[in-house]
Amino acid sequence: MNETVETEGSVRKRGKKSTKGEPARKPARTPPVPSKVERSLERRVLDLERELAKRTRELERGEAESARTETIHRSILAAVLDPTLTIDERGTIVTASASVERVFGWRPEELIGKNIKVLLPEPHRSKHDGYLSTYARTGRTNILGRTREFEVVAKDGRNVSIELSVARVDIAGEGRPLFTGSFRDITSRKETEAKLRESETRFHAIFDQSFEYIGLLTPEGIVLEANQTALESAGLTRDEVIGKPFWETRWWPATGDAREKLQRAIRAAASGEFVRYEADNRGRGDELRTMDFSIKPVCDTSGKVVQLIPEGRDITELKRAQRAETAMLRALATVGESAAMLAHEIKNPITAVNLALRAVAQQLGEDHKEVLEDLVSRMKRVEELMRRTLTFTKPLELKLTSIDASELISKALGQLRPQIIKSGFDVRTKLPEKKLPFEGDRQLLEEVITNLLRNALEAQPNGGRIEITLERASRTARVLIDDDGPGIAESVRGTLFQPFVTTKQQGTGLGLPFCKKVIEQHGGTIAAGSSPLGGARFSIEMPIQ
Repeated sequence: MNETVETEGSVRKRGKKSTKGEPARKPARTPPVPSKVERSLERRVLDLERELAKRTRELERGEAESARTETIHRSILAAVLDPTLTIDERGTIVTASASVERVFGWRPEELIGKNIKVLLPEPHRSKHDGYLSTYARTGRTNILGRTREFEVVAKDGRNVSIELSVARVDIAGEGRPLFTGSFRDITSRKETEAKLRESETRFHAIFDQSFEYIGLLTPEGIVLEANQTALESAGLTRDEVIGKPFWETRWWPATGDAREKLQRAIRAAASGEFVRYEADNRGRGDELRTMDFSIKPVCDTSGKVVQLIPEGRDITELKRAQRAETAMLRALATVGESAAMLAHEIKNPITAVNLALRAVAQQLGEDHKEVLEDLVSRMKRVEELMRRTLTFTKPLELKLTSIDASELISKALGQLRPQIIKSGFDVRTKLPEKKLPFEGDRQLLEEVITNLLRNALEAQPNGGRIEITLERASRTARVLIDDDGPGIAESVRGTLFQPFVTTKQQGTGLGLPFCKKVIEQHGGTIAAGSSPLGGARFSIEMPIQ
């Protein structure tokens, strides 16, 4: 059998050697080579696929970002405290924050789609379309970019005071703008401001009506406020003093050390010290007025001095009265000394004359004896006048004890009871059930009540009516002694309590002045006037415990 031998090269050309029993395979076909156009189209398709994939990814990212932005926007609308609305160019509400329900009573979904006019009061409700039209036509507006106080009508019809801020919003790709408004509820603030104004009105009503000079300073002494009394005293206005150092104002004389002393006082008060002294202030026409002046520090809750209150009380007339009183007391002291010397010098001769007259009267006849008895009576009156004068001019030394006013009146009536019964007087008392205690000199006050009652008895020798009333008046015990006698002539009422003034033929004119001296030294007052009974009324007021 002849075998055919194939070379290695022939085998490579033909492929694998066929296995025994298998048919021989056909040789593989070589793929055709793509043309240049085909290659270009393939590249273009790949580019388009890549671009589509990129655009798809960007769109997905945009949608996610849009969803995130929408979520943020809704969260802001839900969380913002001040009501916030957005309207289009026609005034239609397109968004509303959740807070509109709390302030205006509208739910957000109720407002969206409605015209903003539903929230506006007249006349703005009727004019709002015109506002938008004017802005669209001219670009002029009075509300964009600023904050204005306004009123909004709530769902229940009440007006809500708000601060409104409006801004224009331009969205890319849209030709029509939106307008976003923020509504801040200032109702509480307006109520607080109204209360503050009312409080300031009350403060100035008291502050300006006070008869004292009052001001307000910073701790450094700068004038913050001054009341009308202080301003008018020197012919000033608030504008002339507010903001200026207190010591440079017209109240304080430029000469002397008045301004330096004031600055020292302000420094002391600013450190927490209360300062008080007498100072001279300039009034109208450069007249100097004496002031009881003080500066009081005002502290905050931490104890820090934040303001100073200067106060001044005009004591010019008081100082003049004190000087006059001092001069009078000196004169009275001199009179007292002279009266004491005079009484001492006269007393013994009067006593001797009295004894001599009595001795002579015993040796004379009845006619001459009557004349001498009259002389003795007159000499006794002179002696009594000298004794009363000496007593009146001496300073009183009060022996204070606790006294019940009712008991004082009862004891005085007890001393005069024989005279009351003899004269046939109808004496009535109106005394309180509760005690009216006060401190005083029992003996001197008893003498005062007795003196006043005796005057009422002597005013009507043939009897009459006397009423004694004791009552509580605020912080004083008031004693009223009324009679139905001839009363007190108008011509002598002004001098009734002056020494040596009397309406009685045998009076010394020292009884009522002595009563006045005792009562006033106890811190009380005494006055005379007309009684409802038709006669005289004497009233005494004493401070009670």
